[in-house]
Amino acid sequence: MKTIFNLDKVRICLLQPENFFDTLYNTYHSDRKREIHYDGFFLSFESPEKVNDKDITAQLYVEDTPPTLLGTFTFNKSQKYGSKCFFCYDTKGLYQTTYVIDGKKYNYFSLPFFAFQTLGLTFNNITSMEIACDTEASVINRINYAVGKPDVFDMILLWKKVRKPDETLEGYWEYYQRSRLKKAPRPTLYIHGNKTESGNTCELKVYDKARELAQSRPDKDVLTRAWNGMSDTMQRLEIYVENKQIKTYFKYLCKSYPNKWYTNNPLHTRSQQLEEFRKGLEHYFFDLGMNEGVREELFTYFANHLLHFKLRNHTKTQISILDLSVNSLRSLQRLGQKKRKGV
Repeated sequence: MKTIFNLDKVRICLLQPENFFDTLYNTYHSDRKREIHYDGFFLSFESPEKVNDKDITAQLYVEDTPPTLLGTFTFNKSQKYGSKCFFCYDTKGLYQTTYVIDGKKYNYFSLPFFAFQTLGLTFNNITSMEIACDTEASVINRINYAVGKPDVFDMILLWKKVRKPDETLEGYWEYYQRSRLKKAPRPTLYIHGNKTESGNTCELKVYDKARELAQSRPDKDVLTRAWNGMSDTMQRLEIYVENKQIKTYFKYLCKSYPNKWYTNNPLHTRSQQLEEFRKGLEHYFFDLGMNEGVREELFTYFANHLLHFKLRNHTKTQISILDLSVNSLRSLQRLGQKKRKGV
């Protein structure tokens, strides 16, 4: 049963050099050209209204035939953001194959880095992103099954055990899409806390991706299925996570993999440590985009924070929602027996 982990929506924060904004603004208004070309890519401007004295919106294209959209920049000169600008990846480019090496497909994720370097932009942090897990497993039905079996499963929701079967599930919602004549057979599940501070959001959405694709444009259906290699059933688990949560996870990850992306040197100054952390996070972000195993690890961490289960009386047996989806109850029980024996 196939399961694929993808970056789906990504917004990152970059640092722009001094006077970069003014140079870009003046270049556009002096020539009034809709495009500014560089070596291998170009910036495209939608209209003069999108190039004002506070912010500039420009789309980044790679010089293909035809050109391929990589994403959208928002450059700033406002007091709020100072030297910071933002780049949102084009989602389509994250599901489009550029080349294949040893059977592994690569998308357009890495190409914006060349533009950043040419423009003199420096990676600062990951503002927000979605990690999409597409699977042929019937995830929604299996989650509903476990939720409805309090005699078999303990439910851990937002890191709190649901103590009583009849208590309200705070943070767990079901939404049924429907017309006046027909209700969708499977709900979309939403799992998140009621209140979060800015930059600290973490939430999960589980829905029938095949149904969504059938209702959307045919080209989106073809592109998604070609990338995932799934021809029929497809359900999606989507983790949306913001900057503060990502930084906390990265610090946790670096303890598990010391010296892989970042090493904290206590003898360095505060500014040196911040710069080392920034570079380490950039290295990790690149690996996240290029390595599915890194994406799976991040997805599993946050998914387990939001929802997982345990077999009753087997408190050490944590069951992720993906484990739940691909294993029978008997298989999960055997898994619990192995863990108790230390196998």
